Amino acid sequence: MPMSWKRVKARLNQSIFSRMVVTFLLIITPLYVLSIEVYKWAIETQKQDISNTMLSQVDFYVDNFEKEIQRIKLLQFYSTNDLNLQLLAYQPDSVDDYDKTVAVTQFQQYLKAVASSSSYIKSVSAYFPTMNRVVTSATFESSIPRDEFKVLDTNSYYSIDAQMIYWNSRIFLSVSNLSNTPLEANAGKRTPAYIIGVELDQKTLENALKQFNDYENGGAVMIDRDAKFELASTNRTETNLEMMSYIRKAVAVEKSGSFNIEIAGETYWAVYTSSDYLGLTLCKFIPEREVLKNFQKYSYWLWVFTATSVLLILLYSFSTYRLIYKPLSILVKAFRKMERGEMEASITHQTHDEFRYLYGAFNTMVYKVNTLIEQVYKQKILAQHAQLKQLQTQIIPHFLYNSYFILHRMVIDEDNDHAARFSQLLGNYLKFITRSGEDEVMLDREVEHARIYTEIVGMRFANRLSLRFEEPPQACKRIKVPRLVIQPIIENALEHGLTHTASGGVLNISFSESEGALDVIVEDNGTGLTDERLERLCESLNEKPGMDDVETTGIQNIHRRLRYRFGAGSGLLLSRSEFGGLKAVIRVAHGDV
Repeated sequence: MPMSWKRVKARLNQSIFSRMVVTFLLIITPLYVLSIEVYKWAIETQKQDISNTMLSQVDFYVDNFEKEIQRIKLLQFYSTNDLNLQLLAYQPDSVDDYDKTVAVTQFQQYLKAVASSSSYIKSVSAYFPTMNRVVTSATFESSIPRDEFKVLDTNSYYSIDAQMIYWNSRIFLSVSNLSNTPLEANAGKRTPAYIIGVELDQKTLENALKQFNDYENGGAVMIDRDAKFELASTNRTETNLEMMSYIRKAVAVEKSGSFNIEIAGETYWAVYTSSDYLGLTLCKFIPEREVLKNFQKYSYWLWVFTATSVLLILLYSFSTYRLIYKPLSILVKAFRKMERGEMEASITHQTHDEFRYLYGAFNTMVYKVNTLIEQVYKQKILAQHAQLKQLQTQIIPHFLYNSYFILHRMVIDEDNDHAARFSQLLGNYLKFITRSGEDEVMLDREVEHARIYTEIVGMRFANRLSLRFEEPPQACKRIKVPRLVIQPIIENALEHGLTHTASGGVLNISFSESEGALDVIVEDNGTGLTDERLERLCESLNEKPGMDDVETTGIQNIHRRLRYRFGAGSGLLLSRSEFGGLKAVIRVAHGDV
């Protein structure tokens, strides 16, 4: 008598193994679907990797081509300083034939050296309207080709781009000079005294593009933004024209990118990048079928792998559940308790196998983690106290010696008003700095302490320094900050930036508030800050504090204390001030006040 569905369902519910078998059978169908999706994903990943590689190749070539054109342009400008050029351009009538011939010969040798300096240069020519002659790297022509001369006379003397000129299927770079030259009749335009023209070798460019043909039927094209120049690495006219047409549309939207395009029934993967300096766009393309043909054999093995996996899962499901899954799930649950902060988690295992060792190691780890958390927390607090004490010991002695000497001089000079004010400021300063009971203060107290220090300094160096101290934003005054983070930066500016300034020194303290952050900006106009020293100071912020450099150690302490208190978005930012010295930004990422 056949079994009813209820009895079958009841038996399946009573057997874990049966349920796992049924479950895996139900998984087979989506597993096949998943396998196909994995295959598609692999293709997309391969496509992305190939696209990235292609884009890197194109970017590398464009970048090197830009640098080469920049170097050639620089050689053009250097050539304008040649004495023979100046002689032929401005004094041809005052020079006899022999000297003129010598000047032409020597300058022609110079042009040959320029032409041989780059494989992209076909020839270099100098056009002299006063003599109606052209000196080239190869010959001395009888007269100036007027059409060519007019094309090279672009009048773009201050353009920041390459100014590549396309004429008669040729590519030029041009440099000319208009100083002390007459205007053309009825034209209102100055005739250049000379033009240095460099003709680029299109054959070299074409050979460079052919290096991108690393796939059969692949290639590369180069076009300019004004549709005056087109160059391709292959002679497949239809493909090249379709590709160029699509690139012009794509460049109008984005300077670089990738796309798929179908031409004559063939799908291509293409990447392109544009150069604003050159005014050119380079595109590399490869046929999709050439890339994907290696994936055909993977399709067959994918199905074999799927069938084998299902069989193995059925064979090992029961033993896996008992030997691995169940004890592993207990261990995972214990780890999740740790993630929630329940650090008292403890687990046991009866069987003498590897899991018993893992359980014991887990329990030992929990104990050690608890111990380490307590130790690290205490060490962090102690380190912060030590850094604060170090800052205090750095600040007090030398400042007191100088301050009491100034006060002594005021008393001797019977400058009672200033002496009274100075002693009051000094008292307030010492009251703040010698209080060690609190590590954090309100921002307005920290700013007030820095202001007192600045006023003391201003009285000490009134003839040397100009001081400016702004008011902090009202909304930020109640932020709690670590003690002694502003005044040491001001002191650093005085000692290392303005110590050798006899007069005209500037020290500016300002505030800038943005969403969730406050910047305290300390700037000076000290002249002793080199680029190397500034780079070293910036690098030292993320290094371990040392004892060799007091300036570096001080800013490291402040940078680390701010990060301890407010997180990675806070700390010190060092750069060059608009006054010429150091600009130190004390950033406090306080969130919403």
